[in-house]
Amino acid sequence: MSTHQKIDRDSGNAITNALSFFETPHTNVSISNSSFIELLTLNPVNITPFHFKIHASTNYIDLAKTYVFTELRIKKEDKDGKLVDIGKDDNVASVQLIGHTIWKNCRMHINGTQVFEGNSLMAYKSIFDYELTYPQSVKNSYLSVAGYYDDGATQTYPGVDSNGYGVKSRKRLFLDEDGNPRSAQFMAKLDVDICNQPRYLVNQCEVDIELLPNESSFLLSAPWDTAPKYHLEILACKLYVKKIELMDSLAFDIAKKLEIKPARYPLRKTSLKSLFISENRTEFNANLWMDQVPKRIILGMVDNKDFVGRQRTTPFYFQHFNLRDISITAGGVTFPAAPYSLDFPKGNYARIYHDMQEAIGYAGSLESNGISMFRYANAGYCFFVFNLTNSQEDNGPEMFDLIKNGTTSIRMTFNEPVPSGGIVLVAMGEIDSLLMLDRNRTISTDISV
Repeated sequence: MSTHQKIDRDSGNAITNALSFFETPHTNVSISNSSFIELLTLNPVNITPFHFKIHASTNYIDLAKTYVFTELRIKKEDKDGKLVDIGKDDNVASVQLIGHTIWKNCRMHINGTQVFEGNSLMAYKSIFDYELTYPQSVKNSYLSVAGYYDDGATQTYPGVDSNGYGVKSRKRLFLDEDGNPRSAQFMAKLDVDICNQPRYLVNQCEVDIELLPNESSFLLSAPWDTAPKYHLEILACKLYVKKIELMDSLAFDIAKKLEIKPARYPLRKTSLKSLFISENRTEFNANLWMDQVPKRIILGMVDNKDFVGRQRTTPFYFQHFNLRDISITAGGVTFPAAPYSLDFPKGNYARIYHDMQEAIGYAGSLESNGISMFRYANAGYCFFVFNLTNSQEDNGPEMFDLIKNGTTSIRMTFNEPVPSGGIVLVAMGEIDSLLMLDRNRTISTDISV
């Protein structure tokens, strides 16, 4: 007969959950009702930017379930400059993730206080967020409702490959089976910092949202030189917001609690900026932020002509430009501690690729964001990610890191001069932030927008 003993006497006792048949699940007694409401723009749909207003009420708002619906159509200019329908011979498609990347800027105010500003780089924020952090399985399924169609694991052409699966799929969105023009509908989550945290916005808050779309030359891709000028028309734009009705007793208790202390919303605030690197340079130094040190920085380089927006290429083709070394100095500490020695044409980029996946959280994980080493160097997915936390770990939204103040700067060197026309470095910094709402629904925060 075998004997059983613990590996350590200090180990506590536990039983399997399969034996918990004397217990019943908890009951949610906090919510009495919830529903999605549809909001139309306050201004005509042919006048931008689009304005939405969520009026103050007794309901709470689930900002994490705020979605933007758009209906789009592609037109082209004829020889007289008039807009006409496209046909089956028009090889034109929308850019990747059009449901998100259609927006150039977003501003959000709560009770008259601005809580978010996209800095005209909203499209790049969405690409950074979704390409890096979302699993490939989600990209290939749910994100199609936002216009995401992968161009394939072997896509290498820096322009627009008209034979690629993603381009073909995005082209077919605007043409029916007979090649006749049609509109396409998209639904995308509002990619705003306070909408990326799970806590409900307390009642009696008025929310104003302003959305400014990008130009058509930025949003549409036609890969041949003689292509006519195409225009993207917005036929409809709506906002869907989830409102929550609490149980009366709980709503009363929360109101009494707000008399004593404010409601707190921990969130990860993003700051975006773009820097121009002129042609023929082999070294670049710049200060990115001068106040609080970010906990994570995401960087990407694109051709300046693509950044401005040209119809023949895509603005989201991130290249390495034969980078030799890149480092971040924050508060007197340099990341990485040991410099890189990169040579992308010779295949010397394994370490920086690993560091990207490590900083995102996919290194050693069973999930994947779909960015292989080949795609990283050759297919426009060359992102540089630096984790600047004390632990070099992402502790999630419910745990803050110690605040560090100081200058955050970047240094880059190249194996060959920057090509003609220059390149644009897009940088996104993420910092811990705390937003508070008191009993008078006055907004206060630890940092300015």
